[in-house]
Amino acid sequence: MLEFAAPLWFFALPLPWLAWIGAARFRSGTSASSRPAALLHSQTDILAELTAQPQARRTHLPWLWIVGCILLITALARPQWVESAPNTYKGRDFLLAIDVSGSMRAQDFIVDEKNLSRLDMLKRVVNQFLAERHGDRIGLVVFADDAYTLAPLTSDMNIVRALLTEVRHGMAGEKTALGTAVALAVQRLQYNSQGNSKSRTLILLTDGSNTAGAITPDAATLLAKQEGVRIYTVGIGSHRQVPFPRGTKETPAITEMPFDEDLLRRMAEQTGGHYYAAGNTEEMRRIISDIEQLEKTDIVDDAAMLRTEWYWLPLIIGLALLLIYQARKHAEVLP
Repeated sequence: MLEFAAPLWFFALPLPWLAWIGAARFRSGTSASSRPAALLHSQTDILAELTAQPQARRTHLPWLWIVGCILLITALARPQWVESAPNTYKGRDFLLAIDVSGSMRAQDFIVDEKNLSRLDMLKRVVNQFLAERHGDRIGLVVFADDAYTLAPLTSDMNIVRALLTEVRHGMAGEKTALGTAVALAVQRLQYNSQGNSKSRTLILLTDGSNTAGAITPDAATLLAKQEGVRIYTVGIGSHRQVPFPRGTKETPAITEMPFDEDLLRRMAEQTGGHYYAAGNTEEMRRIISDIEQLEKTDIVDDAAMLRTEWYWLPLIIGLALLLIYQARKHAEVLP
């Protein structure tokens, strides 16, 4: 099946005709203004016939030039031959919504006898989760004051893992907009999951309560339920006192950073998902392992379809026609 990767270039098709018409009018106006008043010569009739021949040829459309330009425009539109059989396989659609608010700086996880922030621990576990994915499609959303899409659903785990390394504390603000994050995730899943509601899964990883955003978590949860998106909420951290960094030269403050456990549990139950409390690294790994057991469905991967570029064919023919036109134009001389 023939497709064009950049079909908007076809809007430029009238340009060769318009350019020729404009050039023809300019030449006719110039020749009229510079026409001599009289011509005295013994062979006046022959000269008049010879000078009229090129003018007559110029009244005809330069088809070689126009067709050559059309073929160049076609090459810019990038014609492709696409194989008709897409790759269909069993898999799941996951969208990971990661909290990057200020509270994710709390250092209540211990890895290799070192205090690790909630976000750094989360990145480690998620990176391992992505490395073990085969046949699933994963997307990334980060949220704090607002929510942003880092990666739409894709089967290319290398891209998702590379983007995960760029996630930083406070990159989207300091507060927590849970409702906005869920609404954006639902929109992404609705747009990218090919209408298969069984595979629409949102994994909401957060340590906070809803403190920002125009959309409430309850409204976003209702939207997810209507669209068939199951929310698996993961409450990161604990209710005990934890160290919180204050600066490079100051000792961490010891404070409590609780999260709204009731809200996260309600969001999961209303959408058919499950709530997890990740109080330590081992528990976080167990949560990811449980989520892997979700039902797989058919996924059609359009990116796996074979595409063969054919832009070179109209490009070569178009350039050849333009060269032929230019050669004929130079050959038009008086005898």
